[in-house]
Amino acid sequence: MEKKQQHIAIFTTASLPWLTGTSVNPLFRAAYLAKDEGRKVTLVIPWLSLKDQKHVYPDNITYDSPAEQEKYVRQWLEGRTGFTSLLNIRFYPGKFSLEKRSILALGDITEVIPDEEADIAVLEEPEHLTWYHHGKRWKKKFRLVIGVVHTNYLEYVKREKNS
Repeated sequence: MEKKQQHIAIFTTASLPWLTGTSVNPLFRAAYLAKDEGRKVTLVIPWLSLKDQKHVYPDNITYDSPAEQEKYVRQWLEGRTGFTSLLNIRFYPGKFSLEKRSILALGDITEVIPDEEADIAVLEEPEHLTWYHHGKRWKKKFRLVIGVVHTNYLEYVKREKNS
């Protein structure tokens, strides 16, 4: 009996060229997980309006299409890893929140992954991805959901007056 291919979808709240932990770490995680041919790995990243891109991305870098941004991400990744990754990249609609200094997902981003590929979801900064999530429950859509927290909230609290 042939073993079913494992599907891993990694959802994150940031993407290159914004060099944050939530853009770089998930990208590397996806690239290295995709080296195993027994897995199909999809990195799910936000697509921002031109206005939001100008707020977030450095050096006035902007993209006219998701395909243009994907090309940049793949070239950057290959330059750092020395190999061409077989990972898939999909985009969800996002909006930059000036108050939160974070990208928020718009709509049901679980829909980016077809039901037949909804095996494992890795949520990078799950608290950000679920602030305004009004779609299908993650655990209903995916067999397994893993959260990776990047922000050390205790350290932030310690820095506050009367923490």
